Amino acid sequence: MIYVCLYNCGPRWKKESMPPEMLRQALEAMAIWPQRPQVHLTGGEPFLHFDLLLEGTHIAAELGITVYLETSAAWCTDEEKAVEHFRALKEAGLQAVLISCSPFHAERIPAIRTILAARAAIDVFGAHRTIVYQSQFLDLMRQFDVEHPTPLSRYEEVFGTKEAHRILWQGFGIISGGRSGYALEHLAPKHPAEAFAHESCAGTLLYARHSHFDLYGNYLPGFCGGLTVGDWRELGQVLDDFQAERYPPLIKVLIERGPYGLMRLAREEHGYAPCEEGYTGKCHLCVDVRRHLIETGDFEELHPQGFYENF
Repeated sequence: MIYVCLYNCGPRWKKESMPPEMLRQALEAMAIWPQRPQVHLTGGEPFLHFDLLLEGTHIAAELGITVYLETSAAWCTDEEKAVEHFRALKEAGLQAVLISCSPFHAERIPAIRTILAARAAIDVFGAHRTIVYQSQFLDLMRQFDVEHPTPLSRYEEVFGTKEAHRILWQGFGIISGGRSGYALEHLAPKHPAEAFAHESCAGTLLYARHSHFDLYGNYLPGFCGGLTVGDWRELGQVLDDFQAERYPPLIKVLIERGPYGLMRLAREEHGYAPCEEGYTGKCHLCVDVRRHLIETGDFEELHPQGFYENF
């Protein structure tokens, strides 16, 4: 089993959840944004803590926040029970459901669960408020045994290396952060660090349209697993600092010089040696450098710790 994930999720993480009072605090923090964002409740897998998911939905509705949930459908073995859960969430104020459908979830989750969850969600929310992301992979997965998980190695066996690259890297649009850049590097071309010298992270870090608040207080921008721009419990101060261009040290380097600049800093000040075989993308370079930095220094930006413990 490969466990491809740009956030390094997986069964080795400690089984923890955000306490209800912290979940309320996170949702209340949204009030300081000039325009309230749409909030999604996710995990890990939020249905592992259904009571907390239901309470979070109630809190969001009470605060007037548009909220939807994101699920892998790992829990969905009974369509009737799924309909009951979705109805309870809709009554609590949930606006929509996003069901994640990917070859990477299907490594551990039989595709039939994705199918059942989608049917149940459509039954309750309707097709216009049920999103299967990315739905084209359901057709692909039906070529395998939908009753059992499908190892990623099957794509190479059935379609060949070149087509597996197209399906997994280009078709799904893999971001090479987390374990992704390592676990599937044999299916992607690699480039030296210098190839990313002119690539910046300013857009991702300054204008992220999709970010996460985790249960440790970390404000994770975009899809940057293991990289925090500050504590969301002090969101007002974080936003003021960014407005004044006062950035944490590693964030400043990434904004101004990108992962290549971070690599040069790590090489010159912390003994980092670039990978001779190269990197599958700029996020792969960034993660590799950060894995070295967390071993050689104390950086507040490199959290949560579990991200670096679960490669």
